Amino acid sequence: MFAMEKGSMDEVLMILQDIGLQINDYEKSNSMISVKTFKELLEFSISIARRTNEVSETIDELIEDIEKQI
Repeated sequence: MFAMEKGSMDEVLMILQDIGLQINDYEKSNSMISVKTFKELLEFSISIARRTNEVSETIDELIEDIEKQI
């Protein structure tokens, strides 16, 4: 195991990878995920990613682009 700075991009990526592994395990025993659960997972993932300024700015830009298209 290696040391990682709290709030760093490495920490964010490790947390998101762990979420992905948990989803894979969930998928093995469940064929569908509810929209509510998916939305909660997405919101949680975004909040984790916002721990770094670089990712936060990118998320804001993507959301603005999506809002323009809707």
